[in-house]
Formats: sequence, structure tokens, C-alpha cells
Amino acid sequence: MTNDTDGGARNHHFVPQFYLKGFAKPRSKDGKLVVFDLKDRKNFVTRPRNVAAKRDYNRVDIEGQDPNVVESQLAKFEGDADQAFRRIIASRSIDDREDFSFVLVLIARIALSNPSFRGQRGRLISDMGSMMMRNMVATPERWEAVTRQAGAELIGDPVPYEEMRAIVESGGIVATAARETLIEQEIALWPEILPVLEARKWTLLIAPPGSAGFVTSDRPFSLRWNDEAMNRGPYGVGLGCSETTLVFPISHDLALIGSFEDGAGSSVVDERMVAAVNSTMFFSAMRQVYAQADFSINDAGRVVRSFSGSELWRRVRDRPVDDRVDDAGA
Repeated sequence: MTNDTDGGARNHHFVPQFYLKGFAKPRSKDGKLVVFDLKDRKNFVTRPRNVAAKRDYNRVDIEGQDPNVVESQLAKFEGDADQAFRRIIASRSIDDREDFSFVLVLIARIALSNPSFRGQRGRLISDMGSMMMRNMVATPERWEAVTRQAGAELIGDPVPYEEMRAIVESGGIVATAARETLIEQEIALWPEILPVLEARKWTLLIAPPGSAGFVTSDRPFSLRWNDEAMNRGPYGVGLGCSETTLVFPISHDLALIGSFEDGAGSSVVDERMVAAVNSTMFFSAMRQVYAQADFSINDAGRVVRSFSGSELWRRVRDRPVDDRVDDAGA
């Protein structure tokens, strides 16, 4: 982890190290984590600190504010959450509501602040800004009204209409969403979605003895409609939608399934169910899947196979170079 002159860590994890440790062997910051990279089409072994991170991902550049304030506050949460996860993993139970609350808070954080969703929100804000700029130069009269309203705030004479229109149409001015704005949205929404997660009925899945175990990814949750036809349709899935299932691996041995309709308790599952959970992680990943070692997955025809010998992994490796998966900025 590199540091800036202000003393703050610059390598910010969008999936926390304490969580990734649960899929390393042994469970520690120095444990070995097998990474299956769907973009570079290779697998390698590393430590949790070296994955699911971006430089300055949570840094804020606001005058008078510590640029590491967000990352520092997250570190406090992660220290407590690490202990809660340790107890859940050791007891193989989510009955302790206080400990389980840390799991729900982590799901909320990852759902809001993963690079894919942050990128979507950034593009939406950018598109809206570009639309507003095009609207401002739609006609000479519109541009005159804009400059007249700006009044004293203008420095010097306003840019002539034809010149400004040409700049906007050529992309000379690009609307972008500030990182600080996106982080502020995430912080504001975080407590808002917790009641929605708490309302789901959660079932703890326990991998059977000798299992290859559960895996996770750089976007470690899957939210899908229960009706597969809906997943192929135009309707997006929201955390508050009924008839949906949310899957979240807790560790190599444990995973959660949550729905509004039914569930609760815990269950030791067979390797077929382990493979089904791992398949959801494969398809929800932005770029990387993380595991202790090779793992089971539902391959073509729903046959349970090891991932390294699966048709899915072969297709990833054989994909043309110019057709690699998008890492969503990860």
C-alpha cells in the first residue's frame, strides 16, 4: 500500500481486505488468494491487499478537509466488521443480530460504491450536464438569456453564440461528475437502503465437508429476478423489488441468500448448490473472481465442473483480444 506526503493510504479497496481474507488460505492479510482474471484471461496467486482496489478511489479534494477522511472512517468500520465476520465464520451462524448487521452494512456499501455503479451514476450525471449545455446553445435567444442571467458572475465579455455552439457541439466542453459528488451520494444513500436489506429473509448456506468452497469477486453480490425471463427483459433489478434473490458469499465456507418471500435459518448444502452460488459470482464479476483454489461451477448444460476445466473458463481464455470483458474501471 503506497502513501502520499499527507500520510494517507492511496490504494483504496472498493472490496475491503478484511472481507477478501475470508476467501484466502489461511484467512489473513498474508493469505494466498487465487485470482481468475476474466479480462487478462489468466489466473494467479496473490494477497488480498493487491486486488479490488483503485488509487485514490475514496479521496476527496475539498478545501479545509482531510483528503483521507472517507477512507479513515471506512477503516474504523472495517475494524469492527472484521471481528463480526470472524465470529460469524467461527460459529457458522447469523443469529447474532449485531454481528449480522455488519454484513448488511457491507452489502450496502459494496452495492453503492462498486466501480460499476459509481461509473453508471457518473455517466448519468455527465449525460445530463451535456444535455443542459446543448440546451443552452439551442438558439441565439437561449444563449443570450443564459449569459444575461449569469450577469456579474461572468469574467469579461460572454462568448459569442456561434463560437459557444461550435465548442459544445465539438465536445470542447465535457460535463463530468466530480468524485466527491459521487462519494457524497453513496454516503447519503448508505443508511437509506439498509432497511430494505433488513426486510429480506436471509438463509445461511454452509458448504459441505470437503467442498471446494464458495468464491467471491470484485462485485461480490448478485441480485436477480426469480423469474429468469425477467432477467432477460428490459426491467432492471432494484434492491427493494419483490420476487428477487440477492446472493452474497461471506467466506470460503459460508454464503447468504436473501429474498422477501421466504427463507431464514441455515442449511448445509451440497456441491451443486455451491456451484450455483459460484456461478452467480462469475456472472456478476466485473473483472476478477477470487477463491482459495480451483472451485466448482455450473458449466454449460448445468453440469457441475471445476472452473479450471469448464467450458466457461475456456471461452474466457479463447475470447479475441479486442473482445475482452469490460472491467468497469476496476
